[in-house]
Amino acid sequence: MSQTEIPSCAPGATREVLNAGQLRLDSGEQLLDLTISYECVGPADAPAVVVMGGISATRHAGSHDADPSPGWWEPVVGEGKALDTTRLRVIGIDFLGGNGETSGPRNSTGWPRTVAPADQAACVALLLDYLEVEQLTCFVGASYGGMVALEFARRFADRCERVAILGAAHRPPAMATALRCVQREAVRACAELGDSAAGLRLSRAIGMSTYRSNREFEERFSRQPRPGEPVGFEVEEYLFARGHQFARDFHPDAYLTLSTSIDLLDLEPEDIQLPVALLAFEDDFVAPPPLMRELAQRLVGPSKLTELPTLYGHDAFLKESDAVSQWLTDVLSNDAATEQEPQ
Repeated sequence: MSQTEIPSCAPGATREVLNAGQLRLDSGEQLLDLTISYECVGPADAPAVVVMGGISATRHAGSHDADPSPGWWEPVVGEGKALDTTRLRVIGIDFLGGNGETSGPRNSTGWPRTVAPADQAACVALLLDYLEVEQLTCFVGASYGGMVALEFARRFADRCERVAILGAAHRPPAMATALRCVQREAVRACAELGDSAAGLRLSRAIGMSTYRSNREFEERFSRQPRPGEPVGFEVEEYLFARGHQFARDFHPDAYLTLSTSIDLLDLEPEDIQLPVALLAFEDDFVAPPPLMRELAQRLVGPSKLTELPTLYGHDAFLKESDAVSQWLTDVLSNDAATEQEPQ
């Protein structure tokens, strides 16, 4: 392995692109010239934690002195926060096939490829080898990152003490897969018409309607139509504003790769031996509490499921910062994942 170093972020912080050689994907395809883009913040000798979020998350989870820009999980990661970078070595990674600097459509040819959550887990293991991290104290995964964490726990059990999963299960629910199929077709159809951005806008608007709860939409948006023609609604303005923002920032092939990857996960929870802490969110369409209860019941190692009442559905891992921070603090300090006996 070799690495291309980007200027050091700060004392105790590193941002690099690692040239990791070759990787055989779960599909059987051989990926040549693999690069893994990551950010490490915290003392080099501190307990190491990997943090991964939804498909739009990046390696930059929280701000620090040399990069004060907000991270994707800014309220949770940083000095004095639940994932305290003065006491933990926090490792963030750009997804394989995603929108960042890890191998993907922005810097490699041949995309979209088929990338499974297991392939993301393999990239994490390669990175830990390079960083000489023998064992993580915890792999924290939210949404898609939670799927990756489950695969890591299954395939690399000796490399991690425990995993903390927020809003993710061992498989996607069928209706969520159905809607993602429609979203991906919207991106492809618009690309054929020469307007990939339109497909991304539409796809993200559909997605936003699943990330939040029906109760929030009922309380938040007026049902009165906007004046003018064609008739419009307040919720429509919100959904497509989010869609426009996403289309500005995201590569369509990165979206297709990672959206498909979500629907490829189908693991047997009985294969996971590690302690697992699970946080489920009320009215989460993407990872419904009943599915996460099934996961908890089928895990054979120590586990604990916490269900959080919330207005925000799946996006509660981003919106409910205080509750999420307290839960993570408990997981890391009190070994909360072992409070429930194995099934």
